[in-house]
Amino acid sequence: MSRLARKSANKTHNVPDFKVLGVVKSEISDKINDLVIEKKANEVINIIDYINSFVKAKITNVSVDTWDEAFETDWKRSNNYSTPTCAIFLVTKGSASVCVDKDEYEMTTGKLYIVNEWCTHKLVNKSSTPLTMLLAQFEWNSEIHKQ
Repeated sequence: MSRLARKSANKTHNVPDFKVLGVVKSEISDKINDLVIEKKANEVINIIDYINSFVKAKITNVSVDTWDEAFETDWKRSNNYSTPTCAIFLVTKGSASVCVDKDEYEMTTGKLYIVNEWCTHKLVNKSSTPLTMLLAQFEWNSEIHKQ
């Protein structure tokens, strides 16, 4: 049933499974890295405002995380088909992959990626080199976010 519900919701809202929204300014990536390295939290509002304007929506559940070892998250998927929510991934140091259903996408530094949370997805970092990433969510609006 959930497969049919997902198909119907995707048709209604026209949400891509995965998409590269574009490249963020290098100064934004630097500010995110400074949050982790130097604990400079005074730029948080500027970073969020920039991402809000970039995705043309208010982002929520924002976090900046850093890892020094390889990892693989559990598979996740939202069953709330009334709200088209996308996960945001912005790698600011290192690289990682996101698996979306049966596909795997390499995420490189400075690009803003989104994943439809109705899709089964997980993060994978195969390297032990440092990885810093901003994670967030936003509500997809097919009128604003045309494919």
